[in-house]
Amino acid sequence: MKKSILTLLWMLAATVGAMAGNVLSIVEMDAEKEQKGGSSHVWVHFPTGADSPTRRAVIYFIFHSMHFYLEADMEYPPLTCDEQTFRSFLDDYTEALCQVYSTDQQEYAAECAASGEVYDVPWYRNISLLKVAETDHYVSYACYDGEFCGGAHDNRGSIATTIRKSDGVALDDIFIEDADDSDQLQAILWKYLIATEETDQKEFAERIGDFLEANYGNRERLHLPGDSMYLAPDGVHLLYAPLEICFWDMGEIEVVIPYDAAKPYLTPEAARLANAASAGR
Repeated sequence: MKKSILTLLWMLAATVGAMAGNVLSIVEMDAEKEQKGGSSHVWVHFPTGADSPTRRAVIYFIFHSMHFYLEADMEYPPLTCDEQTFRSFLDDYTEALCQVYSTDQQEYAAECAASGEVYDVPWYRNISLLKVAETDHYVSYACYDGEFCGGAHDNRGSIATTIRKSDGVALDDIFIEDADDSDQLQAILWKYLIATEETDQKEFAERIGDFLEANYGNRERLHLPGDSMYLAPDGVHLLYAPLEICFWDMGEIEVVIPYDAAKPYLTPEAARLANAASAGR
């Protein structure tokens, strides 16, 4: 009986520790490889410590993002892999990423040469997988991607996730379905979008409207950025890539909507996590 009680107490302590006060420890890693004409660089906040549902969920997001950007025939380590195993994989992944881009560029250069053109543009492919927010109840990660293979400008994008610490489950949605159809949420989106501009907010809003009209046929309607959102202590973060809601020269835009404003449009689970974090429970 004594052993059973101690076991139950240990299980209770482990559960409480997973739900509150358990900071996800990370180690910063990076790998850089060079091939003819360019390079690839990958940065990762790799979770360390004991195996847990949260740690495995974070590693799954890292691997899922890496596979999205390189659909090569690679063997990924298990979700329980240690730091040394992942570091070795990261080195191999970055090498493969670099090789793919180098081969593509050399083939394109050969095609240009056959038609009498010269193609000699330094290329790069960079990926950052970072822990961007954490409370006692959740941890958020984001993947930022950038590439340049010639042309007028580079390409940039991002994906993000928020993972519940109690069971390691990633939120499927942060906002309720069709939330951006609401006129009230549209007003909120515009308010905090314009607040990101520190100089001429009137011109900024006009240019956003011009882009929306040219690309979506309506200069007043904004959309939520799909899988590029996450929870943080200061509110919901929306990550917009260039050419998503704005012209290229306006860059990437990160909009933060405070929870008081976003609350009516959050899913029940997103609202619960936000309330628990703000209450310090």
